[in-house]
Amino acid sequence: MIEPKSPRKMFVYGTLMKGFYNYDKALVGQEASMVPARTRGKVFHMVNRGYPAMKQGDGWVYGELVELKDFAAVIDIMDDIEGYHGPEDPRNEYARLLLPVENLESGETEEAYVYYYVPDDLGTPDNPVIELEHGSWRTFMEEKK
Repeated sequence: MIEPKSPRKMFVYGTLMKGFYNYDKALVGQEASMVPARTRGKVFHMVNRGYPAMKQGDGWVYGELVELKDFAAVIDIMDDIEGYHGPEDPRNEYARLLLPVENLESGETEEAYVYYYVPDDLGTPDNPVIELEHGSWRTFMEEKK
């Protein structure tokens, strides 16, 4: 995993997915393409915060692979939403990392940016979580309704 340097596709697995509130803030009309995708890891629903966190793991995390029309126009908005301030910044809630992501329509794997949760507080009294064994925050949120 490395910190990003240049425009690439984004893998989104939480509030930036189509149909969720941060998609409306950052991505509406900005996607050149959007396909179902997955990457290796673990995803958790943070109960008190109402959004997911992804950490390293052997399972699959499901979301969407997004190609942006204008990376430069959108990335600062996305970084602000995700609490990303720059490589190894101690204020980061999420780091933006380059990871292998599988396009579920084509079966091809490519590197894309993924917001990866930084703090080591998952499951603490201040940040209770539900581990999503099936790997899909969308499914979790739809089942919650």
